[in-house]
Amino acid sequence: MEASPSPLISSFIIRFVMNEQPSKVMAYHGTIRHIQTAEEINFHEWCEATEFMHRFVKLDELQPPSPPEIPISNL
Repeated sequence: MEASPSPLISSFIIRFVMNEQPSKVMAYHGTIRHIQTAEEINFHEWCEATEFMHRFVKLDELQPPSPPEIPISNL
């Protein structure tokens, strides 16, 4: 009987920092860390984070999730 191949697992920690200044659009930056390798980068745009994830996870698209239909604060 053949053994099933082990699944490939990639885990990430993503930290967002929101900058809110009066009369300016809210902006963010953050850090993303790949748990298995401890490799980490800083990002200022979501595409930088997805490019980093693509190095470890081969998916056609890595897009931020759609906002919930019900705001989280109302749950």
